[in-house]
Amino acid sequence: MYKVGDYIMHETSGVCQVKEISEKALHGKGSEKMYYSLEPVFDRGASVITPVDSKTRIRDVKSPDEFEELLDEVPQIDVVKEEGNRARTEKFKEKIALFDPKQLASVVKSIYLHQKKRVAAGKKAMSSDERVMDVAAQRLFEEMAFAMKTDIDTVKHAFFKKLDGEA
Repeated sequence: MYKVGDYIMHETSGVCQVKEISEKALHGKGSEKMYYSLEPVFDRGASVITPVDSKTRIRDVKSPDEFEELLDEVPQIDVVKEEGNRARTEKFKEKIALFDPKQLASVVKSIYLHQKKRVAAGKKAMSSDERVMDVAAQRLFEEMAFAMKTDIDTVKHAFFKKLDGEA
């Protein structure tokens, strides 16, 4: 169990600080259970309430060392090779749902390289890819920036520099 003041990773809200732990009855009388009240680090003023016993929606923030290792592994990270747009988008959603930085990096890398190839062929980037990229990149780069005590642009630049060095 986390305590007030701890920083944790929330599945959809990113890095959050635990502001309060209290019993709430969100589904009416008799449904009391313990909840964390969280404040997203990159969305000040917002708040999130999630059950204390939730094993899938929250986890520890990964360490700076884990992200240094991830950056070093960028060239070796697998890309999604699905050809059809719908199948590729489904694969991306599956990877995002795993709630793991390496899987998010795979999605970001796959979309980035795919878009680069399309633009080089004189085609436009696909809007469905851009929407998925926004979600995956935001979650990945916010956690990286927080863990590595830097800003989002710095980690984003480092990630794409590794990718461009590979291509």
